[in-house]
Amino acid sequence: MRSKELHIRFVETAAEGISMKAELRPGSESYDIFFRSNDISLTQNSEALLSVGLLPSMRSGSALVTEGTISRRIFQSLDPICDFYCALNPSLKRIKVKSTVADPKGPPKENRIGVFFSAGVDSFYTFLKHQEEITDLIFIHGFDIPLDNDGLRRRVSEMIREIGSHFGKRVIEVETNLRSFIHPYLRWLHSHGIAFASVGNLLFPFFRRIYIPASHTYANATFYLLGSHPALDPLWSTETLEFVHDGCEATRIAKIAFLSKSDVALKCLRVCGQNIDDGFNCGRCEKCIRTKINLHIAGALNRCAAFDSQLDPGHIEKISFKEMGPRLFAEENLNALKDRPGDRDLYDALQKIFKQSWWVKVKNKYPRLGRVGWVYRTLRSLAQVLN
Repeated sequence: MRSKELHIRFVETAAEGISMKAELRPGSESYDIFFRSNDISLTQNSEALLSVGLLPSMRSGSALVTEGTISRRIFQSLDPICDFYCALNPSLKRIKVKSTVADPKGPPKENRIGVFFSAGVDSFYTFLKHQEEITDLIFIHGFDIPLDNDGLRRRVSEMIREIGSHFGKRVIEVETNLRSFIHPYLRWLHSHGIAFASVGNLLFPFFRRIYIPASHTYANATFYLLGSHPALDPLWSTETLEFVHDGCEATRIAKIAFLSKSDVALKCLRVCGQNIDDGFNCGRCEKCIRTKINLHIAGALNRCAAFDSQLDPGHIEKISFKEMGPRLFAEENLNALKDRPGDRDLYDALQKIFKQSWWVKVKNKYPRLGRVGWVYRTLRSLAQVLN
């Protein structure tokens, strides 16, 4: 039986972007992936082909067939990259990369330093921390905001350009459908880091360093693996383009305390995943409430124009934790609130929801158990009864 291969190559490009075609052989499955930008010339390179095609190949158990010369450093990092993803998801398979030549990467043409920037807590923290050296804010359409949401995309674009103008930084916007290509193979929570690597490599040779803001601290990252991780992101570096996973030293509370010194950050902070009526922050979802508690602890909620200043314990009782990540952030907030007598009602409301979500910890420790729907629902129902 003929072994499967995922062939990925560049196709005819337009002035403002590039396109790739991925074909799974034997068979007739074919995918078109595009990257566009009006702010910079994207560059065809084998490193981008490799990062785009790796997870679909590992999921389907196919050899990855690319073209051209690839960075020797990345080629030597393929085994630990595959090791990481196999630990993240045991259903993935280690694969071979064919039809490529490994060679050291040449120097960059420019000395630019970028940060992937969405105006969220993590990216604002990394940007403000390194603002003296950072030259460019990089925002990717199609990652956290769907490509068909033109209204919200336009508003976020205007806001990020306003931030860039205030700090005297260039803004690069990239539009891509990469998420829709990767999603059938692996959850975005576990694959977004490889998407950063893909876009970052397309920006070479203009950059020598790109910061990837961290979601979790070093302590949490040791047992809660995500697709962007301090052990993974640097492995995508070439001889002359460095990827830096930044911010693991700080909790969300510490990050908020740091960025609350900036009036621009407090005005433009964008964390919501609901985007009700194309709004930046709904103020009621788990991410919004978590951030409002962070701001309250830092004494900055009443100065944050991005949110209303109300923090109602009743709103907390309506949220739920479906993933381990939000539970970890809730635990950080609980530890900070427990020694604040004036916030007892807030602490009690959050503690109640936190105790009900113990099943999330079980699901995270035993992922195969969590995939069985009736077990998942039973654990959640049992938590509500016991608490």
